[in-house]
Amino acid sequence: MDSLPTLVLLAGAFAEPSCFDALNSELQKCGYPTVYATFLSLNPPRPLEVSTSQDAEHVRTKFLLPLLDESKDIILVVHSYGGIVGSAAAAGLSKTERLTQGKSSGILGLLYIAGNIVAEGQSLLQAVGGAYPPFIKQDDPYPGVAVISPVMDTLYNDMSSSKTVELEKGMIPHALAAFETPSGPQAWAEKAFEGRLGYVRTLEDKCNPLFIQDMWMGNSGVKWDTVSIESGHCPFISQPEKLAELSIPFFKTWAN
Repeated sequence: MDSLPTLVLLAGAFAEPSCFDALNSELQKCGYPTVYATFLSLNPPRPLEVSTSQDAEHVRTKFLLPLLDESKDIILVVHSYGGIVGSAAAAGLSKTERLTQGKSSGILGLLYIAGNIVAEGQSLLQAVGGAYPPFIKQDDPYPGVAVISPVMDTLYNDMSSSKTVELEKGMIPHALAAFETPSGPQAWAEKAFEGRLGYVRTLEDKCNPLFIQDMWMGNSGVKWDTVSIESGHCPFISQPEKLAELSIPFFKTWAN
């Protein structure tokens, strides 16, 4: 088994996993092995046939279980919509739970970066009040998907306009069904993850405003250990070194 846990990085909606490249470089400098997980609902050929639960099952079977079968401990690092999918994918896979089953590895903790938090049976759309914010452009560029616009003002308000062309190219259509279908059981609600839930609050976030982040944590009814960063929605792009600095103490605590 690796001396350090494997970090599974799960991006939010509308983004390829490569959005984590700068953060990934910082984490690997500190010796952490990393794996990028993917969604089925990102730019799907049949957007009406995907769901939150399918995304979660995909992450669980294609990424988490294979690593656990190799006796690797895992920490999930999730962003935005990835919080819903990652927590559902991790349900029942805590190291505590798996040790009772005679297995040697498990998930050690969950680190949310401006992550969406929903209860079992709830959709993301319900969690944001039942109506899409104006920056979600529904059925664009084709029916059943959406994009975010304006990209810079919503996601990268803390970054230079010189990056506009590059960052706007990274906007990938996402299936609306992923936001409108209910989630399964959430790992953050399990007793085994008490003391193993971290949340990075993004203070200048225009996509998931700070008051919503705090509301989600409060509504969960469980304790989250929090840190804050003066950033927009995507600090792994705008401030990867600082985000790594804030994240690694969680990893070290959970690995002990």
